[in-house]
Amino acid sequence: MSRYRRFLWIVLTTLMLSLGSGAIAVDTNHPTPLTIPAPAQSAQTYFEQGLAAYQSGQLPAAIEQWQQALAMADSPQQQARIWGNLAIAYYETGQYLNALDANKTAITLLTELEQTAAVGQVQTNLGNVYEALGDYDRAIEIYQASLAIARETANRAAEGVSIGNLGYLYSLQGEQASALEAYEQSLAIARETGDREGEGHRLLNIGIAHHALNEIAIAAEYYQQSLEVARAIGHLSLEAKALGNLGLAAADSEQYDAAIAYYEESLAIVETLQNPELTARTLNNLGHTLLAANRLEEAEAQLRSAIANFDTLRLGLADAYNVSVFDTQIYTYNLLTQVLVAQNRPEAALEVAEAGRARAFTELLATRLNAGDAEGSANDVSTTPVSLAKIQAIAQQTNATFVEYSLVPEEAFRVQGKQRGRTAEIHIWVVSPAGEVTWRRSMVDANMPLLSDLVAASRDAIGVRGRGLGVMQDEEVATPEGPDNLRILHQILIDPIQDLLPQTPEDRVVFIPQGELFLVPFPALLDDAGDRLIQHHTILTAPSIGVLDLTHQRRARLRGPGTINNTQPQDWLIVGNPEMPEVWSPQLEAMLPLPALQGAEQEALEVAKMFNTEALIGQAASETLVKERMETAHMVHLATHGLLEYGSPESFGIQDIPGAIALTPETDQDGLLTAAEILDELTLQADLVVLSACDTGRGDITGDGVLGLSRALIAAGTPSIVVSLWAVPDAPTADLMVAFYAELQQGKDKAQALRQAMLATMQTYPDPQNWAAFTLVGEAQ
Repeated sequence: MSRYRRFLWIVLTTLMLSLGSGAIAVDTNHPTPLTIPAPAQSAQTYFEQGLAAYQSGQLPAAIEQWQQALAMADSPQQQARIWGNLAIAYYETGQYLNALDANKTAITLLTELEQTAAVGQVQTNLGNVYEALGDYDRAIEIYQASLAIARETANRAAEGVSIGNLGYLYSLQGEQASALEAYEQSLAIARETGDREGEGHRLLNIGIAHHALNEIAIAAEYYQQSLEVARAIGHLSLEAKALGNLGLAAADSEQYDAAIAYYEESLAIVETLQNPELTARTLNNLGHTLLAANRLEEAEAQLRSAIANFDTLRLGLADAYNVSVFDTQIYTYNLLTQVLVAQNRPEAALEVAEAGRARAFTELLATRLNAGDAEGSANDVSTTPVSLAKIQAIAQQTNATFVEYSLVPEEAFRVQGKQRGRTAEIHIWVVSPAGEVTWRRSMVDANMPLLSDLVAASRDAIGVRGRGLGVMQDEEVATPEGPDNLRILHQILIDPIQDLLPQTPEDRVVFIPQGELFLVPFPALLDDAGDRLIQHHTILTAPSIGVLDLTHQRRARLRGPGTINNTQPQDWLIVGNPEMPEVWSPQLEAMLPLPALQGAEQEALEVAKMFNTEALIGQAASETLVKERMETAHMVHLATHGLLEYGSPESFGIQDIPGAIALTPETDQDGLLTAAEILDELTLQADLVVLSACDTGRGDITGDGVLGLSRALIAAGTPSIVVSLWAVPDAPTADLMVAFYAELQQGKDKAQALRQAMLATMQTYPDPQNWAAFTLVGEAQ
């Protein structure tokens, strides 16, 4: 079985999203039960015209008619029914924010009218939208609520739909046996109630689950049954989806001509429905099959068209939803890079690889830069992905060597909308400071552990703890280092490009990881001679070249080419060992105070002394004061606890962007400066923020990079941050930080200063757990 064929798993379950979620949405959102009462005849006329347009696949026309009906509706009951149907059409045309608002309005009206059964139905529709936005936890919560209402009101049809929705989420998480059980229950109810449309969708879902189990022939039988139902009732979108899945089954059997014919027949229908998500996914699948058939130019055209359709789904979304929606689309960019590499066009592939990472982050940064800065510069920053020429120009401007990695799965599939699977190879692009682009391939031995397991093992072997709440105390004994994992990672990630890296150790290398590579301790990697990577190279990281360009622009807009030696005492904000807040302990099910950090206090005092300023220690480091000072400070150093898990419901009872910094609590402040607060409330002028704390560089790894404190701080306006990739020990960290600032005082740039500080700390504390955790993200100058 070829790698490209196995890569189809990603496409299969991707289509599940449009088939499962889309099918369930049409089934659940079937507008017939949401009829409006007759008295307002003009509203009724527009409603029926909208219904006819919807049933014939003319969704924009349906929206127009239902908006007219809404303007004329003269009762809350009429308005609720129309809002519910508008939400369906908004959802199916990719207008997710409008769909959210319409569903919520309908639920409010129906709740006031005490129409419980209708509330349950619209709740399910709302769950469909949260699915499309990638908020699966919220979707499950809503589906369970709608199922409870369906059973309470003895509404068998609604019960079947809710069970089917939950089955789809089981399938997304790889629990196909549970999904099949739910789908069979839902199918039985659809047949019992005479719901042919629901029957067709459930047959399709059952086929998808069997397909995920590699039971291709069985899956094709169910797809064919679904197609027959769709044609019997004249349901165009169901027909298009069934044809598309028949194409998947044919492609998985290497019957490429038959598969392409199915996709083209499906596209002929899909393009009349004006559903950009379904269009994009069908084009993606067609492009994948064309790649497998070695029809590369045609594959490229279809995949570029898929990306153009996907882009329309993110217009106007808030950052969090922009991230989650984009995270369900990155497989198409990955696939297109493979097509371009197969065409021997590595430079074009680099452009696509860049466009497929940190996209929401880049757009957020560009938007904030365009909002103006202290100097009131023109709003001219582009939100479009960087071109090859721009990439080369950025390398020249920053005088750095870029190393961009792209993971290519072997047997890929999607779990909760994200790309997963054994990495078969790694594509690596190296861009020299002169702008020369070189592409290399690194093969990953199939007999090796999963790359993600290898990265985790390398961290465990050097004594890196998991997601601890606080700084590792000195008396804790680290696990002995396991150099083999670090050598293997060097062989995979560095050896293939070793000849392309700069020969002078002071020259900068910017690593642009993907996926689990964000957790690689690059400075600690070992070559065959036993040398660490940091001994030969000055290292930075960035989520993308585009983000690096924007941090470079941000730095230029702050205060010009000043240095740390130009700062005044009032320019600094230094915090050490605040009076610690209490946090939730899931093990003890109680609120417990974080332990004090005497080493962090001494560190802050020493740094403050170096720059003739005062540190905020203990009670003085209140959350209110620190946030106020952060917005005006030029340099920020926070030596305290970092909480990676803050924002995780199972750990802290809340759902938020991961990451928080411990400060002194107050009556109206909990003492936790969260990533969400930084992102939403602060506008920073600092040239550098150093988070001398645990796990501050970690967070949720997505297609947009790492969501957490580092992303929030850069988005808030800081061009350079120093963060940690694990729970750092107290005393070695203090030594490293003092050495870092001493190097800055001697005129080193931030990256060079961090390298020299690591080398100095390594002499006293040779184990890499003591010095390799910190990384500079963003601008080096």
